This record gives sequence, structure tokens and C-alpha cells, in this order.
Amino acid sequence: MASTKRRRGKASQPKRRYRWLKFLFLLALVGALSLAGYMAYLDVQLRERLDSRQYQLPARVYARPLVLREGMVMHPDELASEFAALNYRKQETLSEPGSWSQNGMDYSVWRRDFIHSNGREPAAVVSFRLRNDEISNLRDSDGQRIAEFRLDAANIGSLLGGGDDRNPVRFSDIPPLVANTLIAVEDQDFLNHFGISPRGIARAMVANVKAGRLVQGGSTITQQLVKNIFFDHKPSLQRKINEALMAVLMEIHYDKGYILQEYINEVWLGQQGARGIYGFGLASEFYFQQPLDTLEPHQVALLVGLAKGASYYNPWRHPERALERRNTVLELMLEQGLISQAEFELYAAKPLGVVKGGVTAQNPYPAFTERLLAELRPYYSYEELRTAGLRIYTSLSPSVQKLAEEAISNGVLQLEKDRGIKVNTLQAATVLMDNRSGNVLAMVGDRDPDYPGFNRALEARRQVGSLIKPAVFLTALERPEEYNLATLIDDAPVRIEEADGDVWMPQNFDKLAHGQVPLYVALAKSYNLATAHLGLDLGLQNVRQTIRRLGVETSLPKVPAMLLGAVEMTPFEVAGMYQTIANGGETVEPRTLLAVSDAGGGRVQNFRRRAHRGVDAVPAYLLRWGLEQAMREGTGRRSAKRLPSSVAFAGKTGTTNNNRDSWFAGFSPEITAVVWLGRDDNERTRLTGSTGALPIWTEIMRRLPHEHGPVEPPRGVEVKSVNARGEYMDPDYCRGGYEIPFSYETRLQPAPECRGRDRWRWFRNLFGNGRSEAAPREQMTPGWGVDPSEQQLREQRRRQMQEQLRGDDAEEFGVDRGYEEEPVELPRNQSFESGPGGAPVEEAQPIGPALEDQWP
Repeated sequence: MASTKRRRGKASQPKRRYRWLKFLFLLALVGALSLAGYMAYLDVQLRERLDSRQYQLPARVYARPLVLREGMVMHPDELASEFAALNYRKQETLSEPGSWSQNGMDYSVWRRDFIHSNGREPAAVVSFRLRNDEISNLRDSDGQRIAEFRLDAANIGSLLGGGDDRNPVRFSDIPPLVANTLIAVEDQDFLNHFGISPRGIARAMVANVKAGRLVQGGSTITQQLVKNIFFDHKPSLQRKINEALMAVLMEIHYDKGYILQEYINEVWLGQQGARGIYGFGLASEFYFQQPLDTLEPHQVALLVGLAKGASYYNPWRHPERALERRNTVLELMLEQGLISQAEFELYAAKPLGVVKGGVTAQNPYPAFTERLLAELRPYYSYEELRTAGLRIYTSLSPSVQKLAEEAISNGVLQLEKDRGIKVNTLQAATVLMDNRSGNVLAMVGDRDPDYPGFNRALEARRQVGSLIKPAVFLTALERPEEYNLATLIDDAPVRIEEADGDVWMPQNFDKLAHGQVPLYVALAKSYNLATAHLGLDLGLQNVRQTIRRLGVETSLPKVPAMLLGAVEMTPFEVAGMYQTIANGGETVEPRTLLAVSDAGGGRVQNFRRRAHRGVDAVPAYLLRWGLEQAMREGTGRRSAKRLPSSVAFAGKTGTTNNNRDSWFAGFSPEITAVVWLGRDDNERTRLTGSTGALPIWTEIMRRLPHEHGPVEPPRGVEVKSVNARGEYMDPDYCRGGYEIPFSYETRLQPAPECRGRDRWRWFRNLFGNGRSEAAPREQMTPGWGVDPSEQQLREQRRRQMQEQLRGDDAEEFGVDRGYEEEPVELPRNQSFESGPGGAPVEEAQPIGPALEDQWP
């Protein structure tokens, strides 16, 4: 019986074993199918995310590119500032794009490849000589003479970021040292494994034990990329399993080059406020202000070291940790043969070399950027500028911006010290424009130029004082039969009882009345009484219309005090007004925005120069001449010793009641600049226009290159000698007097002392030998008379101005100003239809109110 049971038990054991094996097999099969299904699910997620993945990139902003031209005026320090903005490295001998060298007066530059708004220009070398602030002997790499050479444009920031920011690089553009160092530190088996590396995990454990600290990680580059794209950084077993599975799938579908490229663009390497610094391309600019392909080994080592923990190894907050981590990476580079022993000793001894914290701000030029955003807003949605990676080409000149910032910051500090003004109470703003193009070259809105708060250049509406006076004198000079620069104006007390019972009694700055003074003297010396008398004689409405024609759109009070500057304007608006005068009466709409393309330069939209003539060229020239006298013998004379006398500078001071505001607005033949000083609480500064704003304006202008020589007068202007009473002194019959320009329409009374000096003149005239009233046509200098066609054009312009004068202010704002558009400037042999790489070039069109309303 017992034996029978034993036999049955032995027979049942294979059955049980079979059942267990069957169960385990089914379990394994179910597990395998489940794993396969789960991996298929992960595979779909992986491919959908990566195949449709697009970086959300804020718009990149570029300065205007410097164009070197034969005969161009440029200071050596200005050229050095341009190279610094481009992060060009000075070398003894050129070895790579993005470098320059100097040997005495001879320069060589190797520019980088760059996509401009009107075409791509490859890397190329140019040489030239800079002697006496003038460029000459401009030659290409073959030694051939060339007329001009355009450098690449400096990247000056990005717009509307605040989230993840990066500057993606392609695999072909990744420097070999960066790729090899990253592999050596993060994943030495990267080229051999299939997403996970058991050997790498074991090697990392051994290295960490030997070092006594964590020097290597066990995760592969592929695993880290999966984590960065799909998961947060909270540790969990489930996340590690998913990482491993998706890493294997990623290796199946994508090659090593793509994986390494994505990791280099995805890894987090720093933080700036709400802005995350992702990828080596942006980190190179953020920490070193250099392109990735220009970094030296110790700089590469720091960036690779930061991949382990950018916050823990922050080089500004924890420089000792960062230095130790960098040198650890250098040791690994030495072990892997990426650098030699001598190089290791050299680079390990170097400091971190990161830029000053905050220098590489996302928006280093906040005042300029605010105006740029205002110009972009009608054409692009907020979302486009925040995520589409647009390339925005602007008018900003890095060298001009730099000197403007220095002049404002240093000038304000010096004035507070010299004038006993409470420290940190004085504020300032400045705007600089190119006269012909209307391009805004520089803008500063705060004594601290980097401060992104209240932008006084655009937003500070302050009374302008005497800056408005040129409009009064221009109104008079537009009536050549009644007024000219020599007309005597009564500088006598003025008393006007206004409708509300107040009495307006202006005074001169010196509290004196000067009697009868020539019109240009009243302008140059800024006599309030003479200006008031002149403006009242001309009529307030006529002066207001002149201000409008100078491009001013701000509210203008209908009170006599308007004649002396009871008008609130921003520095930007003042710059536009004076730029019209500098431009001979042509108002050019100020612009910061030149062109926009997509991230790859495949679609280009241009923004053209827009201009219209508001003032005839002859009275505009006469006014300019009067403002030149203000610089020589009037309120701007303090600057005469510091500015070159061969440049035709012109300008006007402005001081408001109780010295609350100090202004200076002026121009050279090329550039208009405005400086404002004041306090935010509107208290007294104890500064006048000539003691406050003028020295800073002078410091800016003296450091800029300018065209030398007098300004050529337009046709219709002639120079004559007059006496102190404004009477004509014929040089053939008497000597002395002052040479002053006049409109050809002006009829001067002859000076009594010059009459009767030529008793036989009638006899010579009888035989045709007398002196004619005007030179023969072929001998006329510009300005002597006009031909019939010019006279007809003048009459047409006069009728247009009269039509403008008939409308009141409300009608002005509701009508088109009739801007003329400048054609799109394209490089030689390029049609309007093609841009970079054959992409279409088009005129930008507004997006409409619906999308514009989506802006915050």
C-alpha cells in the first residue's frame, strides 16, 4: 500500500514540474507581450515627440553690421568697440573667422559667415589702413582693391523670453573638442552601447570610489537626453526603468550624431531670473560672450562640468566649486588624450574667465528694445516673437551705444560731484539718430543703462524750454519778404493778460532787455523777450503749425508760453524734430527696425525708410546756420574748445523754470543727438542746458566721426554782407559788415554809407560794362537764383504748405502725412524677389487689431 503511494507521488512530480514550467512560460510570455506592448507605446510617444519636435525660441536681435568703406571716417577706439561687440579676438596672425590683427596703422579682419537680411555672406578676410581716422587701401584676401566690406552683425539679445532659451547648433557645427570632452566625462562608451551601458555604470562606480567623491555618472548620454525631454528630475524607480527602455528605443531609431546634437542643445546649463539657459550654444554666449566654436579648452571644460549641476557649480555664486569642477574635467581631458600635459598645466592655471554677472543679459539695451517692440507690435503677434526664433535686424550701432552709455553714466556722476547735487538723484536720457536714414543708432533711458525700468528716452514727458524756439524763428524765415537772419527784433519787455486773468511776463536769463537785436543773435543767445515778440507777431497758430511740420505730434498748448517751451516732449520726440532741421527740412520717420526673417533666413520682410518734406530747404538751411552760430557765440559756445572747428555742429540749449530740466539738442551733418537731465521728482537740479546736458552731449559728439567742412547750401541761398542794422553792404562800394546767408527772395535795403560811391556807374551800364545784380548762370554758386522749373516746384511746395496750415490739429492727426518710401536696398545683382538662399523678400504688412490685442 505504502509502496503504491510512493510510486504515485513519484509519477506526479513531473506533472507538477511541467505545470510550473508551463505557468512560468505563460507568465514570461504575458510579461514579454506586456513589455512589448508597453515598449510599443513608449516608442510611439518617443517618435511623435522627437519627429514633430520644434524648439520654442525667442526672437534673436542683431545690431546693424559695420560696413567698411574706402575713405570712411572712423576712430580706432570705435573700431575696437565694434570688434568687441562681435566678440572678435585680437591675434598676432589671423587663424580663424572672428579674429582681427593690427600692425601699426594696418589692420586685417577675418569675418564670420553670416546671414544678413539681404543675403548670406561667407567668411572672408579683408585688410585696410586706418590713418588719421580714415580708412584706405581696402583689399580682399587676394589683394584686390574693393570699395566696401560688410562684417557680420552682432547678436545683441533676444525678445520676450523668460522660459527656456537656447541657441541650437547643428551636429556639423559642434566643435570636436566639445563633443569629445562631453563623451569623455559623461559617457565613454557612447559610441558603442545601445542606450544603456552596464560597463559604464561599473566604471563610474570604480572612479567614484577612487576619487572619494562623485566624479562620474552611470547614466548614458542617451538616458540623460530622454530624462531631459520626457521626465522631471525627481528620482524614482519607474522613471529609471522608463529612461532605460526609451534610451534603447531612441538608439534604434536615431543615429549617434543626432542624439549627441540633441543633448548638446537640450542640457540645462544655467539660469538668469525666469530665463533658463539651455544648450552649449547659448551657454557659450552667456558665460563667455563668445561663439561656441571659439572657446578654448578651459572654457569647454567649464561648460561640460556645468552639465552635472549648473546651480551647484554656478561660477558667479560658487567660483571655488566651479574651478574645482573645471579642473576635474581638464584631468579627464588629459587622460583621454584630448590635451597635452603642457596644455593641462596652462589651462588649469587660468581663472574661470566668465563675464561679469548680468553682462550677458537677455536684453542688454532695454531702452532701445522698448522702441523696437513698439515697431514690431503692428506686424507680429506676441507668440511669434516669443517662440518662432525670428531674426530681427536693427539699426543699433554697438560702438555708438557704448560711448553714449559711458557718457551718460560718467557724466551724471561727475555733475553730482562737481555741482554738489545729492548722489543718485540726477537722471538722464539720450537718443542718437542718423540724419538721412532716420536710423536710431543708440538710446539710453536711465543713468544705469542696463536698468530695464522706466525708459526716460521714450516715456519722460518734460517741458523742453528753449528747444522749441527754432520753430518760432523758422516760421519767420519762411517769410523771406518780411524776415531774414539780419532782421532786427525787439528784445523788450512783454506783458500779456490772459483770459483767466493771469499775466504773462517772461524774462531773459540775465534779467535784462537788449533792445533791437538781429534775428540770428536772438536765436543764438536764446533771448526770451525777442522770441516772444517775434512769435506773437507771427501768430501762435502759425508757429504751432510749423512745430507740426517739424514732425512733432505731441499736444501743443494754445498759450503764449508755448513760444518759450511750455511744451512737454520726450527726448525721442525732440530728436525727431531736430533731425528734420538737420536733414534740410525733410522729416524721416525714426526707426529701429530694418528687416525680419525666419529662423533660417528663409523669408525676409523689409521695413523701408519713410519720409516727407515738411519744410522747404532754404529756410531750413537758414535756421541751421543760426543754430551753428549758437554753437560758436551763443548758448552752446562752452563746447567750442572740445569739438573740431572744421565740423558744422549746430544745436540749442533748453532750460525749464527753476532749472528743473537741462536739455541740449544738436547735430552734425550726419548725426542728431539729444541729451536730457533732470530729477524724477521734478525738483530743481541747479543745472542749465549749457552746464548740464551740453557737456555730456559734447562728450558723445567729440568721440564720433563726422564729415568735415561747411554744409553746402541749397539753391536759392546767397551770402551777403550786412551792417548791424541788417542793411546790405555792397562789397564793390564799401567794406566791413557781416556775411550772412539770405533767401534769394529777400530784398535788402542798401546801407546808406555805401551809396554814391560810384558816380559813373550809370555811364558804364550804358555801354554794358556795369556790374550785373547777379552772376551769369554758368558762374553761379549753389543758391544764386533758381531756374523756372525750380520756381514752379517752389510754388507747388508753398501751396502744399498753405493747405497744411488751413487744417487744425485734430484734422492733422486724422490724415496721412504723405510719407515717401525709400526702395528696399538690395545687394548688387540681386532682384527684389529673392533673399537669403533664394527666399522671397517682401514688404511687411500689419497683422491687424485682433492679433495685436493679444499682446500683454
